[in-house]
Amino acid sequence: MRFLRRYSSTIYGQYRIFGVRAGLITGAAMAVAMILARLAGEQTQPSAPENYITDAVMLVGMLFFAYRYRQTLPDSRVTIKELMLLGLWIGFVASALYGLLLWAYCAIDTGVVTRFAEARLSIMSASGDAARVARDTALVQSYTAADWGFIGGFRSAVMSILMNFVAALVFRTEKAPLRNKC
Repeated sequence: MRFLRRYSSTIYGQYRIFGVRAGLITGAAMAVAMILARLAGEQTQPSAPENYITDAVMLVGMLFFAYRYRQTLPDSRVTIKELMLLGLWIGFVASALYGLLLWAYCAIDTGVVTRFAEARLSIMSASGDAARVARDTALVQSYTAADWGFIGGFRSAVMSILMNFVAALVFRTEKAPLRNKC
């Protein structure tokens, strides 16, 4: 337990407010990118709510807003702890908004739900026995727009944690000093 308390760091800015605003913008950009990919044509249509397009938008959003946050601080001083907290806010707000917007889009355009289910079934049918494939097929075909929204939002939240480490390591400007052991 002492190891966790060895470092002291200073929070220089209002990362919560900035993180919520940045998360809303990033989540909306993720949803727009997914919709634009869907409208672009058959070759670029996403086959799952979790895809590389939304991951790339999330990473770019986190990097951009970590940089912008650092620029708003006095002397651009920021620790990795502050950037990690900022990234968590950005990631979770963006993922929640992306999940909600994906749910709304899937409710409007039911072709997306069908495409997601077909893509998931093509992956699952390659392995396993016939009884398992039949059970999994029935399960995946019962997924609704809300299920796909939750899947996309949850996976984006998990990926945001990994991307958060990258953004925090790239844009930190100072290391926290060690505390005395007393």
